[in-house]
Amino acid sequence: MLHAGAIVALSDRGLPRAIDTPVVTARVIDAPRPPPPPKAEPVAPVVAPPIVRRTVSRPALPPKPRPPAETRPVPALLALPLRGDGALAYAFVIDGRPGEAALSFHIGNGRYDITLERRAGDRELPVWRSEGRVGPQGLQPERHRVSRQGRERELQIFDRDAARPVLLVGARAFALSAGTQDRLSWWLQLAAMMAAEPAPYVGQRLRVPVAGPAGVNDWDFEVRARDGDRWLLRRDLAQGAGRPALQWSVWLDGRRGFLAVDLRFSLDDDEQWALRLLE
Repeated sequence: MLHAGAIVALSDRGLPRAIDTPVVTARVIDAPRPPPPPKAEPVAPVVAPPIVRRTVSRPALPPKPRPPAETRPVPALLALPLRGDGALAYAFVIDGRPGEAALSFHIGNGRYDITLERRAGDRELPVWRSEGRVGPQGLQPERHRVSRQGRERELQIFDRDAARPVLLVGARAFALSAGTQDRLSWWLQLAAMMAAEPAPYVGQRLRVPVAGPAGVNDWDFEVRARDGDRWLLRRDLAQGAGRPALQWSVWLDGRRGFLAVDLRFSLDDDEQWALRLLE
């Protein structure tokens, strides 16, 4: 069978054509198109639920406590501002009335005995007396007496030799902590504690337990200022229900072994009485 190309070539040479062969034109019949898919319904976007952050309420933290006052062993005698026998004279003011005061002392052989007498005009105030031992912790009171016109008005006994040391005030007994002083001996104990400090500084706090008619309380003193060799220590007791604010201000002289040269006691910033050492 000749290819179509050969037949065309012969006819071009003048030869008679054989039977005309019909030319069949092929038609491409489009296949039926599948119907378009139905339009999908719009789907609402999935929205994640909002994140709810629960705030857990926490109780307010209490304010940071102030650093505890420092209590350190006090060398015996070496740190005390007074020794031997003697007396100090003070100018005294009470309720605005001028007067005078004297602090007599005997310190030696491991014992001490100090007495404070005050007078303003014709007004004679109670006499305070403290006696006891001197040891590695400084002064160790054994008795504190308050007398007026020769009659004993108050007596505190420090029983340190008991199995549990106690303070006896009349028929009542209170626990006695180490280093407890009475309302007179704390003057010298505070001086001894400052003298034992290698480098005192403003803001420093010292604690002295002090006995009173109602038991033992911690007296915290803060160093508030310095003027040359003199240091101001202050104790503040905030006002309470039915109780006024109380302040003790004490100037200690570093040149005299931190002896108290100025003491002031106030209620609600109203000075009640003051003592100033006479040079």
